Amino acid sequence: MYKRILVTLDQSELAEKALPHAVAVAQAMDAPLHLLCVVPVVNQDAMREAGAAFDWEAEVEAAGEYLDGICSRIEGEGLTCTATVRQGDIAEEILRYCEETESDLIVMSTHGRSGLGRWVYGSIADRVLRYADVPVLLIRAAENG
Repeated sequence: MYKRILVTLDQSELAEKALPHAVAVAQAMDAPLHLLCVVPVVNQDAMREAGAAFDWEAEVEAAGEYLDGICSRIEGEGLTCTATVRQGDIAEEILRYCEETESDLIVMSTHGRSGLGRWVYGSIADRVLRYADVPVLLIRAAENG
């Protein structure tokens, strides 16, 4: 049923709550996992005005090391795993990568925001769910459980 499974991660414990579900499906389907972390686009001019610095290269390198560590654990369970880091709009990059890799399932956590937090930050999961051409398995991850 599923030949390639895309798992989106953002280096947070909440996002990692999707991993056991993705691993279980991958094991049942004998499917490889594609781990994706997207480093969001940051307005460099706004960052400078705010007196903050953003080191793209360091962020991408840290994300790559993070994904490589998770891939090693997954491969230890007998699965095939690929780690990729992208830069850009998170939802757009997830959808683009899904198409490029011909993934047929996206597994991701929702961060459980509601109210003002959801309005201010938007919902990447909502955008992926709305525009994906493949099934999306959303795992509700709350900070308290």
